[in-house]
Amino acid sequence: MINIFQPNLGPEELAAVQRVFESNWVGKGKVTDQFEVQFAAHVGVERRLIRSVSCCTEGMFQAMTLLNVGRGDEVILPTISFVGAANAVLSCGASPVFCDVDGRTLNPTARHLEERLSPRTKAVLILH
Repeated sequence: MINIFQPNLGPEELAAVQRVFESNWVGKGKVTDQFEVQFAAHVGVERRLIRSVSCCTEGMFQAMTLLNVGRGDEVILPTISFVGAANAVLSCGASPVFCDVDGRTLNPTARHLEERLSPRTKAVLILH
């Protein structure tokens, strides 16, 4: 194996992790809020436009809310995926619509997605 990236974690990073643990809020809380405020300033956008998540599942649930996916909507996702994707769709009252995947890549192709499109399609959720 050729190592092309080696993280460099030192005392500053360990202290940051310790501050999070000491806050008793691993995924949210004051430290996360401070990060989001600082990141919004760094990229030059309003604070309300920044959301951070501690895992992809949380991100998928937030995406459904942010996209206003709801009852009567359909979201297309590949048959080979993580259960959290369908759970995120179902949690807002929408219907998951599963599409086939390419046997070589295990990802849907444009043709697979097109076959499942309907007037009720609100989103396509591709998982990598």
